[in-house]
Amino acid sequence: MRPFLSLAALLAFAGLAAPALAADAGVKEQPPRPVAAASAVLALDAGDIKASGLVAYKREVVLSFKVGGVVQAFSVDVGDEVKQGQSLAILDTAEIDAQWREVTANVEKARRDVQRLAPLVGQGFAAQARLDDARTALAMAEANRDSVAFNRSLAEIKAPADGVILARDIESGQIVPAGLTVLTLGDIGSGRVVKVGIADRDVVKIALGDAAGVRLPGVEAPTTAHVSRIAPKGDMRTGAFMVELSLDDTGLRLPSGLVADVAIRPRSQEESRVVMIPASAILEGFGAEGSVFVIDPATSRVERRRVAFGPLSGENVQIRDGLAPGEKVVSAGAGYLRDGDAVLVTDLVALRDGTAKPAQ
Repeated sequence: MRPFLSLAALLAFAGLAAPALAADAGVKEQPPRPVAAASAVLALDAGDIKASGLVAYKREVVLSFKVGGVVQAFSVDVGDEVKQGQSLAILDTAEIDAQWREVTANVEKARRDVQRLAPLVGQGFAAQARLDDARTALAMAEANRDSVAFNRSLAEIKAPADGVILARDIESGQIVPAGLTVLTLGDIGSGRVVKVGIADRDVVKIALGDAAGVRLPGVEAPTTAHVSRIAPKGDMRTGAFMVELSLDDTGLRLPSGLVADVAIRPRSQEESRVVMIPASAILEGFGAEGSVFVIDPATSRVERRRVAFGPLSGENVQIRDGLAPGEKVVSAGAGYLRDGDAVLVTDLVALRDGTAKPAQ
Protein backbone atom coordinates (compact mmCIF):
# COMPACT_ATOMS: atom_id res chain seq x y z
CA MET A 1 0.00 0.00 0.00
CA ARG A 2 2.83 2.44 0.74
CA PRO A 3 4.16 2.54 -2.86
CA PHE A 4 0.62 3.09 -4.11
CA LEU A 5 0.02 5.93 -1.67
CA SER A 6 3.32 7.56 -2.57
CA LEU A 7 2.54 7.41 -6.25
CA ALA A 8 -0.94 8.82 -5.65
CA ALA A 9 0.51 11.68 -3.70
CA LEU A 10 3.04 12.33 -6.43
CA LEU A 11 0.35 12.33 -9.09
CA ALA A 12 -1.78 14.69 -7.02
CA PHE A 13 1.19 17.04 -6.62
CA ALA A 14 1.86 16.88 -10.35
CA GLY A 15 -1.77 17.73 -11.01
CA LEU A 16 -1.56 20.79 -8.81
CA ALA A 17 1.74 21.90 -10.29
CA ALA A 18 0.67 21.55 -13.88
CA PRO A 19 -1.58 24.67 -13.95
CA ALA A 20 1.20 26.73 -12.38
CA LEU A 21 3.68 25.56 -15.00
CA ALA A 22 1.16 26.29 -17.69
CA ALA A 23 0.64 29.78 -16.27
CA ASP A 24 4.42 30.42 -16.24
CA ALA A 25 4.68 29.20 -19.80
CA GLY A 26 2.06 31.73 -20.80
CA VAL A 27 4.27 34.67 -19.69
CA LYS A 28 7.01 35.19 -22.26
CA GLU A 29 10.18 36.85 -21.01
CA GLN A 30 11.11 40.00 -22.92
CA PRO A 31 14.08 39.52 -25.23
CA PRO A 32 17.30 41.24 -24.16
CA ARG A 33 17.30 44.93 -25.03
CA PRO A 34 20.24 46.10 -27.12
CA VAL A 35 22.40 48.69 -25.37
CA ALA A 36 25.83 50.23 -25.69
CA ALA A 37 28.09 49.85 -22.68
CA ALA A 38 31.24 51.39 -21.27
CA SER A 39 33.55 50.41 -18.45
CA ALA A 40 34.25 52.60 -15.46
CA VAL A 41 37.92 53.46 -15.84
CA LEU A 42 40.58 55.13 -13.73
CA ALA A 43 41.85 58.42 -15.12
CA LEU A 44 44.30 61.05 -13.94
CA ASP A 45 42.78 63.94 -12.04
CA ALA A 46 44.86 67.12 -12.25
CA GLY A 47 43.06 68.49 -9.23
CA ASP A 48 42.27 71.95 -10.65
CA ILE A 49 39.71 73.88 -8.62
CA LYS A 50 37.57 76.00 -10.93
CA ALA A 51 35.50 79.02 -9.97
CA SER A 52 34.42 82.47 -11.12
CA GLY A 53 35.22 85.69 -9.32
CA LEU A 54 35.56 89.45 -9.60
CA VAL A 55 38.60 91.59 -10.27
CA ALA A 56 39.26 94.13 -7.51
CA TYR A 57 42.02 96.32 -6.17
CA LYS A 58 43.97 94.50 -3.50
CA ARG A 59 43.40 97.48 -1.19
CA GLU A 60 40.03 99.18 -1.42
CA VAL A 61 39.66 101.93 1.18
CA VAL A 62 36.32 103.05 2.60
CA LEU A 63 36.43 106.78 3.34
CA SER A 64 34.18 108.71 5.72
CA PHE A 65 34.03 111.93 7.72
CA LYS A 66 35.15 111.64 11.33
CA VAL A 67 32.59 114.26 12.38
CA GLY A 68 28.99 114.70 11.33
CA GLY A 69 27.62 117.57 9.29
CA VAL A 70 26.24 118.72 5.94
CA VAL A 71 28.26 117.73 2.86
CA GLN A 72 29.21 120.98 1.17
CA ALA A 73 30.93 119.73 -1.98
CA PHE A 74 32.72 116.89 -3.75
CA SER A 75 35.76 117.52 -5.92
CA VAL A 76 35.71 114.03 -7.49
CA ASP A 77 33.29 111.54 -9.02
CA VAL A 78 33.28 107.80 -9.70
CA GLY A 79 36.10 106.78 -12.04
CA ASP A 80 38.33 109.77 -11.30
CA GLU A 81 42.00 109.13 -10.61
CA VAL A 82 43.33 111.00 -7.57
CA LYS A 83 46.68 111.70 -5.96
CA GLN A 84 47.63 111.10 -2.35
CA GLY A 85 46.64 114.04 -0.17
CA GLN A 86 44.16 115.43 -2.71
CA SER A 87 40.97 116.91 -1.24
CA LEU A 88 37.98 114.75 -2.16
CA ALA A 89 35.04 116.15 -0.16
CA ILE A 90 34.34 118.72 2.55
CA LEU A 91 31.60 119.43 5.06
CA ASP A 92 29.92 122.78 5.56
CA THR A 93 32.24 124.28 8.17
CA ALA A 94 30.21 127.39 9.05
CA GLU A 95 29.52 126.15 12.58
CA ILE A 96 33.06 124.92 13.10
CA ASP A 97 34.45 128.20 11.75
CA ALA A 98 32.36 130.10 14.31
CA GLN A 99 33.70 127.85 17.06
CA TRP A 100 37.21 128.45 15.76
CA ARG A 101 36.82 132.20 15.99
CA GLU A 102 35.45 131.90 19.52
CA VAL A 103 38.22 129.68 20.87
CA THR A 104 40.89 131.76 19.14
CA ALA A 105 39.55 134.87 20.86
CA ASN A 106 39.51 133.06 24.19
CA VAL A 107 43.17 132.12 23.77
CA GLU A 108 44.14 135.71 23.00
CA LYS A 109 42.26 137.01 26.06
CA ALA A 110 43.82 134.42 28.35
CA ARG A 111 47.27 135.22 27.01
CA ARG A 112 46.78 138.95 27.66
CA ASP A 113 45.64 138.20 31.22
CA VAL A 114 48.85 136.30 31.89
CA GLN A 115 50.97 139.02 30.33
CA ARG A 116 49.22 141.67 32.43
CA LEU A 117 49.40 139.83 35.77
CA ALA A 118 52.99 138.60 35.55
CA PRO A 119 54.68 142.02 36.21
CA LEU A 120 52.10 142.93 38.86
CA VAL A 121 52.91 139.80 40.81
CA GLY A 122 56.61 140.60 40.51
CA GLN A 123 56.01 144.06 41.93
CA GLY A 124 53.83 142.72 44.73
CA PHE A 125 50.64 144.34 43.47
CA ALA A 126 48.88 141.04 42.67
CA ALA A 127 48.74 137.66 44.37
CA GLN A 128 50.56 134.69 42.88
CA ALA A 129 47.30 132.72 42.96
CA ARG A 130 45.72 135.09 40.41
CA LEU A 131 48.62 134.54 38.03
CA ASP A 132 48.37 130.76 38.47
CA ASP A 133 44.63 130.90 37.68
CA ALA A 134 45.32 132.98 34.57
CA ARG A 135 47.91 130.51 33.33
CA THR A 136 45.46 127.64 33.91
CA ALA A 137 42.79 129.50 31.94
CA LEU A 138 45.27 130.00 29.07
CA ALA A 139 46.10 126.28 29.00
CA MET A 140 42.39 125.38 28.89
CA ALA A 141 41.72 127.88 26.11
CA GLU A 142 44.59 126.49 24.04
CA ALA A 143 43.28 122.93 24.55
CA ASN A 144 39.82 123.98 23.34
CA ARG A 145 41.39 125.67 20.33
CA ASP A 146 43.36 122.51 19.46
CA SER A 147 40.19 120.40 19.76
CA VAL A 148 38.27 122.65 17.37
CA ALA A 149 41.24 122.71 14.99
CA PHE A 150 41.26 118.90 14.99
CA ASN A 151 37.52 118.70 14.28
CA ARG A 152 37.99 121.28 11.55
CA SER A 153 40.58 119.06 9.86
CA LEU A 154 38.20 116.08 10.06
CA ALA A 155 35.58 117.96 8.06
CA GLU A 156 37.58 117.19 4.92
CA ILE A 157 38.30 113.85 3.26
CA LYS A 158 41.71 113.52 1.60
CA ALA A 159 43.01 110.68 -0.55
CA PRO A 160 45.18 108.33 1.57
CA ALA A 161 47.00 107.09 -1.55
CA ASP A 162 47.10 107.41 -5.33
CA GLY A 163 43.99 105.67 -6.57
CA VAL A 164 40.68 105.55 -8.39
CA ILE A 165 37.28 106.50 -6.98
CA LEU A 166 35.23 103.29 -7.12
CA ALA A 167 32.02 104.45 -5.45
CA ARG A 168 30.32 107.56 -4.10
CA ASP A 169 27.46 106.88 -1.72
CA ILE A 170 26.47 110.43 -0.73
CA GLU A 171 25.41 113.56 -2.62
CA SER A 172 26.18 117.19 -1.84
CA GLY A 173 23.77 118.74 0.66
CA GLN A 174 23.11 115.52 2.56
CA ILE A 175 23.52 115.39 6.32
CA VAL A 176 25.92 112.61 7.26
CA PRO A 177 26.82 111.22 10.68
CA ALA A 178 30.40 110.48 11.64
CA GLY A 179 31.71 107.21 10.20
CA LEU A 180 29.15 106.80 7.39
CA THR A 181 30.73 105.55 4.14
CA VAL A 182 31.06 108.43 1.68
CA LEU A 183 33.62 107.28 -0.90
CA THR A 184 35.46 104.07 -1.81
CA LEU A 185 38.96 104.36 -3.24
CA GLY A 186 40.96 101.67 -5.03
CA ASP A 187 44.66 101.93 -4.21
CA ILE A 188 46.47 101.78 -7.56
CA GLY A 189 49.76 100.85 -5.95
CA SER A 190 48.33 97.78 -4.21
CA GLY A 191 47.83 95.83 -7.45
CA ARG A 192 44.87 93.81 -8.71
CA VAL A 193 43.38 90.65 -7.27
CA VAL A 194 40.60 88.27 -8.23
CA LYS A 195 38.24 87.46 -5.37
CA VAL A 196 36.50 84.07 -5.61
CA GLY A 197 34.27 82.07 -3.30
CA ILE A 198 35.55 78.51 -2.82
CA ALA A 199 33.51 75.65 -1.31
CA ASP A 200 34.68 74.19 1.99
CA ARG A 201 35.52 70.82 0.40
CA ASP A 202 37.97 72.56 -1.94
CA VAL A 203 39.39 75.34 0.23
CA VAL A 204 41.10 72.77 2.47
CA LYS A 205 43.25 71.76 -0.52
CA ILE A 206 44.47 75.31 -1.20
CA ALA A 207 47.54 76.97 0.31
CA LEU A 208 49.09 80.41 0.01
CA GLY A 209 51.26 80.63 -3.09
CA ASP A 210 49.34 78.03 -5.13
CA ALA A 211 49.39 78.88 -8.83
CA ALA A 212 46.25 79.69 -10.81
CA GLY A 213 45.22 80.50 -14.34
CA VAL A 214 42.84 83.42 -14.89
CA ARG A 215 40.73 84.01 -17.99
CA LEU A 216 39.51 87.56 -18.53
CA PRO A 217 36.90 88.89 -20.97
CA GLY A 218 38.52 90.16 -24.15
CA VAL A 219 41.90 88.60 -23.32
CA GLU A 220 42.68 85.53 -25.44
CA ALA A 221 45.51 84.01 -23.42
CA PRO A 222 44.94 83.28 -19.74
CA THR A 223 47.04 85.28 -17.30
CA THR A 224 48.75 83.78 -14.28
CA ALA A 225 48.10 84.47 -10.62
CA HIS A 226 48.81 83.02 -7.20
CA VAL A 227 46.82 82.59 -4.00
CA SER A 228 47.63 85.55 -1.75
CA ARG A 229 44.91 85.34 0.89
CA ILE A 230 42.49 82.73 2.24
CA ALA A 231 39.66 83.90 4.49
CA PRO A 232 39.82 82.22 7.92
CA LYS A 233 36.01 82.07 8.10
CA GLY A 234 33.34 81.03 5.61
CA ASP A 235 30.31 83.06 4.58
CA MET A 236 27.40 82.35 6.95
CA ARG A 237 24.85 82.20 4.10
CA THR A 238 26.72 80.32 1.36
CA GLY A 239 29.41 78.48 3.31
CA ALA A 240 32.00 79.62 0.75
CA PHE A 241 35.44 80.92 1.74
CA MET A 242 36.77 84.07 0.09
CA VAL A 243 40.10 83.45 -1.66
CA GLU A 244 42.19 86.23 -3.22
CA LEU A 245 44.41 85.62 -6.23
CA SER A 246 47.08 88.24 -6.92
CA LEU A 247 47.68 88.72 -10.65
CA ASP A 248 51.33 88.18 -11.54
CA ASP A 249 51.21 90.84 -14.27
CA THR A 250 51.03 93.99 -12.14
CA GLY A 251 50.84 96.16 -15.26
CA LEU A 252 47.34 95.02 -16.18
CA ARG A 253 44.91 97.93 -15.82
CA LEU A 254 41.64 96.12 -15.25
CA PRO A 255 38.42 97.71 -14.01
CA SER A 256 37.18 96.65 -10.60
CA GLY A 257 34.17 94.33 -10.88
CA LEU A 258 35.31 92.53 -14.04
CA VAL A 259 34.22 88.85 -14.06
CA ALA A 260 37.06 86.33 -14.33
CA ASP A 261 37.19 82.53 -14.58
CA VAL A 262 39.95 80.93 -12.52
CA ALA A 263 41.50 77.48 -12.17
CA ILE A 264 43.57 76.95 -9.03
CA ARG A 265 46.08 74.09 -8.96
CA PRO A 266 46.90 73.08 -5.38
CA ARG A 267 50.58 72.22 -4.93
CA SER A 268 49.86 69.95 -1.98
CA GLN A 269 47.57 67.69 -4.00
CA GLU A 270 49.48 65.21 -6.12
CA GLU A 271 47.86 63.92 -9.29
CA SER A 272 45.40 61.21 -8.29
CA ARG A 273 43.28 58.72 -10.19
CA VAL A 274 39.50 58.96 -10.27
CA VAL A 275 36.74 56.78 -11.72
CA MET A 276 35.35 58.14 -15.01
CA ILE A 277 32.37 57.06 -17.15
CA PRO A 278 30.65 58.62 -20.18
CA ALA A 279 28.35 61.44 -19.12
CA SER A 280 25.61 59.85 -21.25
CA ALA A 281 25.41 57.00 -18.72
CA ILE A 282 23.90 59.30 -16.08
CA LEU A 283 20.12 58.84 -16.17
CA GLU A 284 19.19 61.87 -14.11
CA GLY A 285 20.90 64.19 -11.70
CA PHE A 286 19.85 65.84 -8.46
CA GLY A 287 22.62 68.12 -7.26
CA ALA A 288 25.71 65.92 -7.27
CA GLU A 289 23.85 62.58 -7.36
CA GLY A 290 22.32 60.53 -10.16
CA SER A 291 21.60 56.98 -11.36
CA VAL A 292 23.24 54.57 -13.77
CA PHE A 293 22.43 51.06 -15.02
CA VAL A 294 25.21 48.66 -14.05
CA ILE A 295 25.46 45.46 -16.12
CA ASP A 296 26.00 42.17 -14.26
CA PRO A 297 28.46 40.24 -16.48
CA ALA A 298 27.24 36.88 -15.15
CA THR A 299 23.56 37.38 -16.01
CA SER A 300 23.63 40.26 -18.54
CA ARG A 301 20.98 41.96 -16.44
CA VAL A 302 21.04 45.56 -15.27
CA GLU A 303 20.92 47.02 -11.78
CA ARG A 304 19.84 50.62 -11.30
CA ARG A 305 22.34 52.21 -8.90
CA ARG A 306 22.71 55.62 -7.28
CA VAL A 307 26.07 57.32 -7.76
CA ALA A 308 27.70 60.57 -6.64
CA PHE A 309 29.36 62.39 -9.50
CA GLY A 310 31.87 65.20 -9.76
CA PRO A 311 32.93 67.59 -12.52
CA LEU A 312 32.68 66.94 -16.24
CA SER A 313 35.81 66.36 -18.29
CA GLY A 314 34.95 66.53 -21.97
CA GLU A 315 32.33 63.83 -22.65
CA ASN A 316 33.09 62.01 -19.40
CA VAL A 317 32.08 62.61 -15.82
CA GLN A 318 33.93 61.87 -12.60
CA ILE A 319 32.27 59.38 -10.24
CA ARG A 320 33.03 60.07 -6.59
CA ASP A 321 31.06 57.17 -5.12
CA GLY A 322 28.95 54.20 -6.23
CA LEU A 323 31.08 52.57 -8.96
CA ALA A 324 34.25 50.50 -8.93
CA PRO A 325 36.80 50.51 -11.74
CA GLY A 326 35.98 47.86 -14.35
CA GLU A 327 32.22 47.79 -13.78
CA LYS A 328 30.20 48.17 -16.98
CA VAL A 329 27.43 50.74 -17.29
CA VAL A 330 24.84 51.33 -19.99
CA SER A 331 26.06 54.34 -21.97
CA ALA A 332 23.28 54.37 -24.61
CA GLY A 333 19.88 52.73 -24.98
CA ALA A 334 18.82 53.04 -21.35
CA GLY A 335 15.63 54.96 -22.12
CA TYR A 336 13.21 52.03 -21.68
CA LEU A 337 15.21 49.88 -19.28
CA ARG A 338 13.95 48.80 -15.89
CA ASP A 339 15.84 47.39 -12.96
CA GLY A 340 16.56 43.70 -13.64
CA ASP A 341 16.04 43.78 -17.43
CA ALA A 342 18.23 41.58 -19.60
CA VAL A 343 20.40 43.42 -22.11
CA LEU A 344 22.41 42.65 -25.20
CA VAL A 345 25.60 44.67 -25.31
CA THR A 346 26.28 45.89 -28.83
CA ASP A 347 28.24 48.65 -30.49
CA LEU A 348 26.83 52.16 -30.79
CA VAL A 349 26.53 52.11 -34.59
CA ALA A 350 24.47 48.91 -34.59
CA LEU A 351 22.32 50.28 -31.80
CA ARG A 352 21.51 53.38 -33.82
CA ASP A 353 20.71 51.64 -37.12
CA GLY A 354 18.78 48.77 -35.49
CA THR A 355 21.16 45.96 -36.51
CA ALA A 356 22.14 45.08 -32.97
CA LYS A 357 24.58 42.26 -32.54
CA PRO A 358 26.72 41.21 -29.61
CA ALA A 359 29.74 43.45 -29.17
CA GLN A 360 33.04 41.80 -29.99
